[in-house]
Amino acid sequence: MNLMRAKDIKEDPNMRNVIYKDEYVYIEDIDDENQKATIHYVKRSETNFEVDVQELKEEE
Repeated sequence: MNLMRAKDIKEDPNMRNVIYKDEYVYIEDIDDENQKATIHYVKRSETNFEVDVQELKEEE
């Protein structure tokens, strides 16, 4: 996923289907400078972690 699309999804009040390593995630924050996203798994929301934005996929 590109940085601009990740930012659009984060700002959208309707949750989109974003996938990281075959599991649905929620984007908490975007770091423009480092192109990182802070995410958490939808089914396991207790732990936030940072990944490269390009590792995220949007389900169509």
